[in-house]
Amino acid sequence: MSRQSIGIANDITTLPDRVVTLGTGTTNLDPAVHANRLLQISTAAAAYTINMPYATGSGDIYKFLLTAAHTSGSIIINATHPGTATNSFVGTIRNHTSAATVVTYSSTTNDIITLNNTTTGGQRAGDCIVLQDVAAQTWRVVDAWVTSSGANATPFSG
Repeated sequence: MSRQSIGIANDITTLPDRVVTLGTGTTNLDPAVHANRLLQISTAAAAYTINMPYATGSGDIYKFLLTAAHTSGSIIINATHPGTATNSFVGTIRNHTSAATVVTYSSTTNDIITLNNTTTGGQRAGDCIVLQDVAAQTWRVVDAWVTSSGANATPFSG
């Protein structure tokens, strides 16, 4: 016997309210459009530059999910805001390596995350980064799992 689910999870009319597919190239995230939604990165062979809004302590969550194995072009998540005080990513990214080990990279001051498809991750569908606006100028890395190959390196910079 099967059971049919009801509610928001199966309501096709609310899908755009829950999932946003990011376009290739540069995207400036708008809290009204992107906050508290699943943000899909779904083009395998393209570069993405994702500019985070200025961190204010709103509590908004931004969840990035690769839905295709990324083959070329880096994915850059940027919290820099020229001319204003610097935003920072605070937290840890776990990187599953081709050697079947897990390496962790932490940040308290960096403002750029780069997934380059090899050493810094972003290689497989299912890689995911969750960021939360926790305070003025502070983005917390709530959860992050990426897959890399080769000589591993930190995805944090800036």
